[in-house]
Amino acid sequence: MVNLVEDWKVVENYAKDLRAQGYYQILGYDDALEIRVAIGRLGFKKEFQNKEDPLLNSIIAFCESRKYVKVSRTISDEFFFR
Repeated sequence: MVNLVEDWKVVENYAKDLRAQGYYQILGYDDALEIRVAIGRLGFKKEFQNKEDPLLNSIIAFCESRKYVKVSRTISDEFFFR
């Protein structure tokens, strides 16, 4: 379970104090992008209408600089190995 936080700065400050591995995912929709970030038990997700949004690019840069794993998609455990 992930506890969602609405304020990115809260998640960012939490991550700076924690040495846990983080994960992020970028989902594309028609004219929008959604980013999801999970660090420990905290999560953040937000949809952006503009792919050039400064907050979106700041979040991506943060994740890349901390070498977070970029997740392409998710699948349930029971369907992963057959």
